[in-house]
Amino acid sequence: MTSPKIIFLPGFMCDERLFAPQVQALTADGYNCQVATYGTAASVERMAKTVLDQAPSRTALVGLSMGAIVALEAYRQAPGRITHLALLNTTARADAAGLVRKEQLKRVVAGGLEKVLREELKPQYLSPCNRTPNRMRLLEAMGLRLGNEAFLQQTMALTIRKAAFDLLPRINCPTLVLAGNDDIVCPLDRHEEIADAIPGADLTILKDCGHISTLEQPESVTDALRQLLKRPSARLTRNGKAQLGLVKPSTEFECKN
Repeated sequence: MTSPKIIFLPGFMCDERLFAPQVQALTADGYNCQVATYGTAASVERMAKTVLDQAPSRTALVGLSMGAIVALEAYRQAPGRITHLALLNTTARADAAGLVRKEQLKRVVAGGLEKVLREELKPQYLSPCNRTPNRMRLLEAMGLRLGNEAFLQQTMALTIRKAAFDLLPRINCPTLVLAGNDDIVCPLDRHEEIADAIPGADLTILKDCGHISTLEQPESVTDALRQLLKRPSARLTRNGKAQLGLVKPSTEFECKN
């Protein structure tokens, strides 16, 4: 049996380094891993189309934060092509930070990207126990590499996005919803409402973990992804719809740095 391809979808102002531990481990397991790019897309819908254009006919999607929002939209556009969904540190709600984003955008346009990344965004992304110099430098480096244009495009996409609650009950592939107990960007209740709405979804809560679970608790995230990928993918029925019935356990990991 061929292992599915896995496409990883980065979060806001992050690149392939966001998923480096998982890509390394799952590639060693025999999975075909790829980290998506969004090109010049400035809406979640266009980002999802860009991802699907990079994807094979059947693939697993792993998204963190904005990447999970894009993964949900990709499922909306092509449900029959998605074998598994992993939604990490995210929300299904419409944006509620428009004014804050607008002010940040003004500062970035004026040449303040580095300061916005360092002082306003990245510190709140990590659990206090995980705010090491190396992690902080990496988060800043990813944002600076993407630059002002990506900040503009991704900010626009997040600001105008719609809620995804109407989609959640229609998701029929194995789904992991993963949260950090110290995530102040997307708190636990955002993940609980997603997991409650998706039939058969697994809810996993990581301790000592903020918004960047893949770097804060990499081994636990990889283990959760392995468990997800072991579950049989949804099979298409004759009418082209996916069909799979699963139970919904809730898992909490005690994680160590």
